[in-house]
Formats: sequence, structure tokens, C-alpha cells
Amino acid sequence: MGYAWMIVPVLPMVIATMIGAAVFGIIVSAISRMGTIPQPQNAANALTPMVTEIVAVYGLAILGVYLVLLIGAFGFYYLLDRRNRHFVRQQLLFSNLQNYLSTTASTRPAEAIARLSHISEDSTFAECQRPAGVWAVLFLFVSPIVGLVVAYDLTHDLGVHEELQASYQATLIDGFREAGYQAPTFSALKLHRRDPLLFLILSAITAGLFWIYWFYTLLKDYNDHFAEQARFEDQILALLKPSVPSRVCKSCGGSIPENARFCPSCGTQAN
Repeated sequence: MGYAWMIVPVLPMVIATMIGAAVFGIIVSAISRMGTIPQPQNAANALTPMVTEIVAVYGLAILGVYLVLLIGAFGFYYLLDRRNRHFVRQQLLFSNLQNYLSTTASTRPAEAIARLSHISEDSTFAECQRPAGVWAVLFLFVSPIVGLVVAYDLTHDLGVHEELQASYQATLIDGFREAGYQAPTFSALKLHRRDPLLFLILSAITAGLFWIYWFYTLLKDYNDHFAEQARFEDQILALLKPSVPSRVCKSCGGSIPENARFCPSCGTQAN
């Protein structure tokens, strides 16, 4: 998700500031008008524009609230939906990779591969689906407090998810060795250790100001994790991809793929 979604925590504060400034300006303007009226009986006439302006600002405030809730509902829906899809994707990777290595294991018993199976089962149990649509509707029609509940779960879930993945990667090295592959060296997984309870307390103490940073960490941490996951999957594919035999070109000494008819370096026809 792009960082344009930072509008979710920022927009409510912008709208609240604008409404507060508008109400303050209306009151100051009304006091100024009342001070210039020579007869006290005409004071009611001076209040009429103020009432009209306050009603207009109130209507705009209602529209602003619904706009904030609508944008927030979409934002939390996408956060939860991509969380769900990613967790399912990784659970399938864990399961399929463990099954594949178990069929090619050259040593018995394959203790590391058995541990991979346990971690895969723990992942399936601990990382249950969170209905994105239900939570979005609750945010829209029940209370914005639902947003803090979703943020708490997302922060907690990512921490558990990364701990499981780090354990899986460490065990996977021995699993590849048991399956007869060269032991891989994976890029170090960055763990985003954040305390959701602390973030919740700080958001309450700062009257919601810390919530802006908290939402930013949700976007950044998940984006970073997805990028690291892509690199991890590329390393897995590179390890499992079968090597394609090649031939040596008699003309230039270059490498010719097995199914190629011509040398890709000099264009000489392969024999």
C-alpha cells in the first residue's frame, strides 16, 4: 500500500482543526457585529447570521465525519485483506516446501524437515483469517475505536508472523541439507518488534497524535516485510530450479544452452 493512505489518520485532525477554526471565527465575527449595533433590541438580528453560519459548519462537519469514516473503512479493509492474502500465501509455501523436501530427503530420520512440519502447523493455527469486510463495516457504522483494535491486531500479528518465519528459515537450512541440497544462506530477516499495547497507550495519552505514527508503521512494516518475503521466495526458487546443461561453442568458447541451435555469443550453428 502506498503512503497516500496516511490520509486515514491525518484527515480527521485536519477536519477537526478546520471546524474549530471556523466556529471560533464565527463567534469572533458575531461579537464584533454586536458591538457595532446602536440599539440593544437589534442584537437578535445580529445573532441571525451567526446561527446560520453555525448550522452550515455543523452540516459540513457531519459530511466530514462520514468522509473520514468511509476512507478509514477502505483503508482498514485493504490492510486486513493484504494481511490475510499474504499469510495464506506463506502458509502454502511452508506446507508445500516441507512436503517437497520430505519426498527427497536423503537421510532418515529427517529431523529438520519434521520441525518444518510443526512450524507450518503452528503458522496455520496462529495466523487465522481476520474478516476484512466485517471489520471495515464495524469501523464505518459502529465506532472509529474499531480502527485501534484492528491496528493492535495487525501489529501483534506481524510480530508473531515474523517470529515463525525466522524460525522456519533457520530450520530450512538443515532441511535442505537433509534433502540433499547445498545448505542455503538466506538474507537476514528484519524483525519488526513493536509493542501494540504501548502504542495504544501512547495514542490515548497524546489524544490521537501518536496514532499518526502508528498507522505509518503499519504501512511501512508490512511493505518492508512483503519485500523481504519476495527476496526469500526468489532464493528458494533459485535453489530448487534445476540446472540446464550447456555446451561449449567450438568457435568462440562461449556457452550454448542445451536446446539452442546457435551460439548466443557468436551466432555459430551448434553441432
